Amino acid sequence: MDRAEILAQYAAGDRNFGDGDLTALDLSQCDLSGADFSYAELVAMNLVRANLSNCTLTGANLASSDLEGANLRRADLTTAALNDVNLSGAELRLAACTRAEFASACLMIANLTGSDLSGANFHRANLLGAQLMGVQFIEANLTETNLSRSYLYEADLSEAYVAAANFNGALFNPQTIFPAGFDPVAAGAYLIAPGVDLAGRILSGLQLSSVDLSGANLSSADFRNSLLTWANLSGANLSGANLSGANLSGANLSGANLDDALLASANLSGTILPDGTTHAAGQAMIAEVGSGR
Repeated sequence: MDRAEILAQYAAGDRNFGDGDLTALDLSQCDLSGADFSYAELVAMNLVRANLSNCTLTGANLASSDLEGANLRRADLTTAALNDVNLSGAELRLAACTRAEFASACLMIANLTGSDLSGANFHRANLLGAQLMGVQFIEANLTETNLSRSYLYEADLSEAYVAAANFNGALFNPQTIFPAGFDPVAAGAYLIAPGVDLAGRILSGLQLSSVDLSGANLSSADFRNSLLTWANLSGANLSGANLSGANLSGANLSGANLDDALLASANLSGTILPDGTTHAAGQAMIAEVGSGR
């Protein structure tokens, strides 16, 4: 089948492509939501920005395919082969990926929030910056996986295999569960919680909207261009911190120490300032906020 035939079949209401061989086809940007590709050969396909939401891909072979920016929300990828695929920027929220193969796959900044990745193989996969909130990693293989700067809030890694995994700059909260005996802080991950010590840490360009870092030591930390909307930074020590270009709209800075903090081009619209006043929307950037600059 070629692209035109597949789209014609789909448009006619026949969405069963199970067991088919679509190797190397270009279905980029196609809307195939809800289709059944169970056990199909989908090797080396171009599926860039394709809509595959709610698709059944159980046991499908997608090895070496390009799915950059694809929508796989709520897709069933149980036991699917995704070795060496490009899933950078892909949407995989609430996907079923039990025992799927992601070895050496690229999932940079992909969104897998709430997905079941139990028993999945991510050996040497790249999950840099991936959103992994609430993910189930039970018995998943994360050996030599790059999880740097990923978001692991509420994730369950209690029975995951994490030997030689890269957790540098990964974010977790008190609800994140790690394997017994594993120290995420010693591995380079950052706990996001009230009162933590993140002095001098590099947190630039991160999504930190609505986080609670009240009372935290954030002195000399680098928050350049980070999203801190509605963050609770009350009472935090931000002396010497670099907040240039950060979006602090709606954030709470009451009682925070901003001595020598850098705020060039920061968005302070609706921000509660250290003295308890609110920075008005559209108000010009001020030279000093509290004792910060």
